[in-house]
Amino acid sequence: MNQILHQDLGVDLFLLLWNQVIAILFVTVVCYLAVYLQKLLLFFIFTLSMYAGIQFLSQSTHDMISIMGFTKLILLLPFGLGAVIGYVSLPNSKQQKFLPWFTRYINFAVLGNIFVMIFSPDGGTYRGIISRIVCLFLLIWLLQEMTKVRFQTTATNQRTFTFNSSPLSWIYCHAGYRIVLLSLPTFVSSNYLLLEPMSIVVMVVLYYLNKKRYPLSYYFGLADTIVVTTLTVLMRYPFPPPFQLSGPYMTNLSEQQLDMLLIPIQLIVIVFVFRAIYMNKYQSKTGHSLDLK
Repeated sequence: MNQILHQDLGVDLFLLLWNQVIAILFVTVVCYLAVYLQKLLLFFIFTLSMYAGIQFLSQSTHDMISIMGFTKLILLLPFGLGAVIGYVSLPNSKQQKFLPWFTRYINFAVLGNIFVMIFSPDGGTYRGIISRIVCLFLLIWLLQEMTKVRFQTTATNQRTFTFNSSPLSWIYCHAGYRIVLLSLPTFVSSNYLLLEPMSIVVMVVLYYLNKKRYPLSYYFGLADTIVVTTLTVLMRYPFPPPFQLSGPYMTNLSEQQLDMLLIPIQLIVIVFVFRAIYMNKYQSKTGHSLDLK
């Protein structure tokens, strides 16, 4: 999306509002297509992926930033959302046939994505360093949850993808972790300002559209895939506002101020994550059922 940060004045609030309205609009459209018009969504995903690939290959030079940006887009668009929508669009007989391979693919993608985030640049901040620790323990917790179901984590009944190994407590802790992560200098956090609330809202919407057939948390995987992919595409192909930007502006916080504001969130998340990991270990030793969902 267009640059929101003015060199001297800070954040242009009108541009910030415009970008968030566009994000909400496109996430709503993609969510509708993912539920009711899956083949049309697949067509858009394939077309946009081809366009992005041709555009990237036609560039005379490629720096590391452009390569990483293109790689992220391809991993999310055709190999992320595209793979999920493509699979649930198959006939039921084909879904059952390929379910073991699809489940392995999803497990690898989920765990690999979280593992890679451990190595996100900390931007020279304390919250960046702590984020790596939080991410590692979120990964351990998720592995425990996946072990409970012997890594049989996916289902596609009613043509809706579900992931059964991220309880609501994990989802909320993950949201707290990612809010802090997106505040780091490495990320264009203004582009992802509504990432967490929209992922939660879309999860709830999918839950009701699917008539509550599964627990609420089962729909987070699809919801987060829809939101993250859509926001990433919008960041690469922004919609500039049809008006002249003239403020008002909001002053940016310093990295030290952000550390003081956000590190308490990380500490709260760490407490909940440690508690969940301990309860899972206790359950595995005693056989007692301690349901965190």
